Amino acid sequence: LKEKNMKLLFLMILLIDPSALLGKWTLTFAEANFNLVNSAAFKATPKAQQDEILEVNELYLNNAYYEFKKDTVYWADVNAREKEVVFKKGKWMIIGDTLRIFDYNKIYTYNYLIKLNGREDELQSRMIFPNGDVARSKETFEKDD
Repeated sequence: LKEKNMKLLFLMILLIDPSALLGKWTLTFAEANFNLVNSAAFKATPKAQQDEILEVNELYLNNAYYEFKKDTVYWADVNAREKEVVFKKGKWMIIGDTLRIFDYNKIYTYNYLIKLNGREDELQSRMIFPNGDVARSKETFEKDD
């Protein structure tokens, strides 16, 4: 029984080959952003506030990427308050189907449930919140050549 559990654990750890993530991945679709701008709540928001939300959304959609190197990851995020792109760096690892990113700037760990599609040139991720809940909305990234 113990040996069987060890084999299962080993298989789960190898669920996603980390080398498949190496390289640069550019955001192609952010479901949460799409749902937000198409929501009734957004449509009921004053025009000036809508414009601000759209500006921040646009910044994110046009700049978001992850670049995975050996054990370091580089990525772009958006500081919504300052309306500017922020370039970040951290350490990454894969455990089963979970991508863990350790943000060097914030001393914070981000967890994502990930799935590689097709010929491993499309990456889908859903954030795992600190309480363990998985986001309903996914982000889709395409591997750059």
